[in-house]
Amino acid sequence: MLKNVSRLEHVVNDKFYHLLCDSDSPISDVKDALFQFLKYIGNVEDQIKAAKAKEEAEKAASQPSATVVVDEAPKPE
Repeated sequence: MLKNVSRLEHVVNDKFYHLLCDSDSPISDVKDALFQFLKYIGNVEDQIKAAKAKEEAEKAASQPSATVVVDEAPKPE
């Protein structure tokens, strides 16, 4: 089966990004699809941030604390 599609292409930092959709797609549906993609990307970013925060917290918890202990010698009487 042959089908006509619309393809948008954008280059960012020498990387190519494409959006493919039916050539008769309503603009409102395309906007909704893009919004859903943005939501998904936001969710992935949140998961990455949470994983980094957890990793940093575990790293900080595994390092010994730097408490200073002062040992005072008994005073001569």
